[in-house]
Amino acid sequence: MKCILSHTAAYIWLMRHACPELGARARCRIDCSDAAIPRDADVHRMRWFLDLEDIPLDFLVGDRSTRRQSRAVRSHLCMLQLPARSFIPIACGVDGIDLYCSCPELCFVELCQQEDVLDAIYRGMALCSEYRLDSVAASGVIHREGNDHRLTTTQRLERYLTAMPPMPGSKLARRALPYVLERSRSPKESAIAMFYGLPQRLGGMALGAMSMNPKLTIFSGRNPDGSSRTSERYPDVLAVATLPNGSKRMVAFDYDSHAEHQSNWKVLMDSRRRNELATVESLTHYAIRKEDAHDYEYMALLGDRARKALGLRPWPHVRGLPSNEDTMLKAHRLDMLRFDLWDRFIRSNPI
Repeated sequence: MKCILSHTAAYIWLMRHACPELGARARCRIDCSDAAIPRDADVHRMRWFLDLEDIPLDFLVGDRSTRRQSRAVRSHLCMLQLPARSFIPIACGVDGIDLYCSCPELCFVELCQQEDVLDAIYRGMALCSEYRLDSVAASGVIHREGNDHRLTTTQRLERYLTAMPPMPGSKLARRALPYVLERSRSPKESAIAMFYGLPQRLGGMALGAMSMNPKLTIFSGRNPDGSSRTSERYPDVLAVATLPNGSKRMVAFDYDSHAEHQSNWKVLMDSRRRNELATVESLTHYAIRKEDAHDYEYMALLGDRARKALGLRPWPHVRGLPSNEDTMLKAHRLDMLRFDLWDRFIRSNPI
């Protein structure tokens, strides 16, 4: 029996496990027409083996007659010829079942069938991130290292969207993709980047071109011969604004969820790290603690301070006189969008 894990179940499996494309585990093209849904007993064993006991399993099928829904199963009809390398064979722990998982690029489109644009951006950033979820880890996430590399990239997402036929979710995926950032190292970092980087029509503060964990070269003293010695630092989120005269200003945000539990040594090292970043020309650095992230007014204030440091006009930017009732209403709506983004992705995110 051939079964295809898809949609939310595929996304959560991908985010909870090391990158599956190792060694002989290559992507492949398979026909969905003969895909089936396992028996309930097999689904039960499969959920345990895949570490997905807390959610129902989503399966792709190619025939309406094979669809069925239950508390443990959700089926999705796919009658399209999908691009090559759309599926990844994975172990399922049940004899007689060949299980395949939607590749990260197809999974992104599938998620866009049931999400709004903010959710699509957030999930896309997770698929392009350098972390995976781990309930045993103290922070709930661990960094992907070595062969456990990123699941996909924005470039691969774009190529897949170009190659695939029109299908539900592809339109929203194309709308969300320009705002998806790579190399996030935690869900909270992604949420902070969305809060400060998205355009104001989506609830963001539009601070400029955003990147996650970029490499910055900093001054680290001088060698005996007088030449400069440098090292590398990677701020969690970096916003870059280009001024009318062509010059650039930067603001870096670092998130530390365990700042309240720091040892004296950790406090010292963080202080030195901030001092190192201060040597980067035209860079302003902000450190965000867990308590800061859960304070909406303070997060908005940091955004306003960052806008000033970047040389940008105050937020929000609404046409019309400030005293005009219509202008005030538009500004209030933008603030509500911003609060909703913060509430959904920063305050409600435990990691």
